[in-house]
Amino acid sequence: MTSTPNISSQLDPLKALHESKLQIRRELNDSKAKLKGKVQEFIAPASDTHKKTTSISRLVSSGIAIYEGIRLGVSVISAFQSLFGRKRRRRF
Repeated sequence: MTSTPNISSQLDPLKALHESKLQIRRELNDSKAKLKGKVQEFIAPASDTHKKTTSISRLVSSGIAIYEGIRLGVSVISAFQSLFGRKRRRRF
């Protein structure tokens, strides 16, 4: 039987490929973790949130954002009402 020596000789390269694949996966996971950390550093809020002026400015900014959202919603609703309201319907 000549197939058994080929199988035993192929096990070592297959094992080496498997170990190489595992090593590459570990390196990829490490680089993903590093990239995730860097992205979180860029996106994370400022660390001086304990200051009173920072918290007040954040509160004002949030209030303005809420006001703008409500104003935009009201304008969208009024636009839809003007397009599809009773005034635009024709009675036959």
